[in-house]
Amino acid sequence: MNQKLIAELIPGDAVLSFFIVRKKELKEKKSTTETYLSFDLGDRSGRIRGSLWKDVSEANNEIQQGDVAKVKGKVITFLDQNHISIEKIREVTPDDKIDFEWFLPHTDRDIETMKTELLNLLIKLENPALKNLVNVFLNDQKFMSRFCRAPGGKLWHHAYIGGLLEHTLSVIVISQFLCQHYQNLVNTDLLLAAALLHDIGKIEEFSTQGFINYSTPGRLLGHIVLGTNMIMEKISQIPEFPSNLGEQIVHCILSHHGQKERGSPVVPMTLEALILNYADELDSSVAAFQRIMTKEKEPGKTWSNYVNLIDRFIYFGENEELAVS
Repeated sequence: MNQKLIAELIPGDAVLSFFIVRKKELKEKKSTTETYLSFDLGDRSGRIRGSLWKDVSEANNEIQQGDVAKVKGKVITFLDQNHISIEKIREVTPDDKIDFEWFLPHTDRDIETMKTELLNLLIKLENPALKNLVNVFLNDQKFMSRFCRAPGGKLWHHAYIGGLLEHTLSVIVISQFLCQHYQNLVNTDLLLAAALLHDIGKIEEFSTQGFINYSTPGRLLGHIVLGTNMIMEKISQIPEFPSNLGEQIVHCILSHHGQKERGSPVVPMTLEALILNYADELDSSVAAFQRIMTKEKEPGKTWSNYVNLIDRFIYFGENEELAVS
């Protein structure tokens, strides 16, 4: 679509654009009992707040959270942030010919290339049972279509279309390297199979209708439980799958967050589960740091804003010439 992204808007810009309505709230004006509508609008580049002061009742009935809406207004500065003063807002119609996926952020990498890399890494599995289990998923076209386009998170890391595939591929590569480093200590096939499957529950955990959000199963159960259920169902369909091997791979999935306080029902109690936890944590943390640095870094700024989730600032560095090329 031919419109400015939210990240490109500056104060004074006239707006006649389409946005995802991420939130909507009816509020009272401070000085009177009159109401106005406060919106949290989004596209693939970010979010912006907006306020509608007239025809409030009609817009409140027409526009719902998750809708794509056409907005006419002007960008102003409010509380030191860009804000859209909305003149008119309406729900899209078929005549608008909207590409709904345009609003979602995408991986910078080519999805088909990543998929090929992943398949080439897993074709080397030798254990017949694990190879069968992995192939049950990889040969399922419906599953792979969802897996390759699913996000890897809502906000913190890999929060974009293709993010789950990108994250999973990275975890497999890290796991393979660690298998080579700790030769004869680690069951390589078990670890690589677990690395592939550790986050598959995210295809059910997240909804991508308009913007990335939690689905009802995602909120109620979470991706660890959802993924475990998917794996156990497939294992039950494979004749004579070794019960202890099944328990070990399920243990890897259940423990991959590392701590009970972080959502894992159990902590890692095998080398494969331990390595998977650290590979997953390393890749997700590096991706999150990179996201914050890309979003916040600007000339003369050496530190990020305070990051509540990890209880720290992130150092950007003071001399670009010292960066390693």
